[in-house]
Amino acid sequence: MDRLKILCFAGTYGLALAVELARVFVRGGGAFRWHLGVGLTFLGWCVQTIYLANIAWKDQTLLPVTSAFESVMVLSWVVALIGLYLMIQWPRNVAVGFFTLPLVLGLILGAAWFVPRSEGREWEGATAFWGTIHGVFLLAGAVCASLAFAAGLMYLAQMRRLKSKPAHRFGFSLPSLEQSERVNRGAVVAAFPLLTAGLLIGALLSAVELRKGGVEASSGVPWYDPKVLSAAGMWLVFAVLLHARFRPSMRGRTVMMLTIAAFAFLVFTWVGVEALRLPTAHGAPRTAGRLP
Repeated sequence: MDRLKILCFAGTYGLALAVELARVFVRGGGAFRWHLGVGLTFLGWCVQTIYLANIAWKDQTLLPVTSAFESVMVLSWVVALIGLYLMIQWPRNVAVGFFTLPLVLGLILGAAWFVPRSEGREWEGATAFWGTIHGVFLLAGAVCASLAFAAGLMYLAQMRRLKSKPAHRFGFSLPSLEQSERVNRGAVVAAFPLLTAGLLIGALLSAVELRKGGVEASSGVPWYDPKVLSAAGMWLVFAVLLHARFRPSMRGRTVMMLTIAAFAFLVFTWVGVEALRLPTAHGAPRTAGRLP
């Protein structure tokens, strides 16, 4: 039943993507298709908003990020909103949805079919506050990383198009290299400090819980946990990416490929560990004070 609800807004996003594809490959009706694509994207976002609001109401939380499944759903929701904003703000012949909608659909369907819906651990007092801050920072950093990834794809597609010099296709165009690079640069510069702050807060929380010993120690995450190791790898890739962003010799295609690699690390850290059923203590619920 839950997957049926997810298919409602995922299917709407899919229809919006089909309209975007029609704008690329079918001649005529550009203005109507643009309005239809924007309308379907907005409708899918509204339905997803209702779905997330229902989860938040049931969990009695302001932001439903108590599990990997909910976090990825919120991430796709924010990315869809940013994509909708860019579709409206940029010229109508720029195919923004051609790149953002597949990302949104991939996140939604990946979360629905491959990410377990286990509830997050229950925190109390100051730990609850900093646990929320930890999740919010990581979520904001993931949103910026997703935007950088989409901009990187648009940059590479436009670069290939300019090199091959194909015939002009039915009014379809891409953002200029300068536009894509500007979006990528701003998103990367914002993503790195957000992810760094989120990871540091998470590491401190885990260290505090491990130092308590006894029952509470079961909620700490050791350094050799797959989630911790993949997060450390993700941070290193983003650090290299940020360094490359400010080196003139490494701009352009190299930076965009690093962006794609960094996003792949991010997806594996957030989704891949759970999807592959790797043994991790991060976010695992406790039963009678112990991990099940």
